[in-house]
Amino acid sequence: MRKLVLMFAATVCLAANSASAEEAQDSLKVEGSCGMCKKRIEKTAAAVEGVTAAVWDQKTKSLRFDYDADKTTPEAVSKALAKSGHDTCKDKADDTTYEALPGCCQYRK
Repeated sequence: MRKLVLMFAATVCLAANSASAEEAQDSLKVEGSCGMCKKRIEKTAAAVEGVTAAVWDQKTKSLRFDYDADKTTPEAVSKALAKSGHDTCKDKADDTTYEALPGCCQYRK
């Protein structure tokens, strides 16, 4: 009986911990032009603390990402992408960073 009570208590604690993370999903328009851009955009977004998944669609220029709203915001993801050289619908990459991208990744042409 004691084991049953302990197992129940452990289950309740685990459920409470998993429910405390506020999972959210959002999307951003992110400029890019090739497969290298896709890798960079997804890697940059995934590196933001709290982002759990990120997928960029090259045709629509849309990045869909899942994140823990207690740890990050879409604005933080947008700023990180701009710092990596990619303009978003919210932030523009500085010219020096953009110009350092490989030629195939320079989408402002």
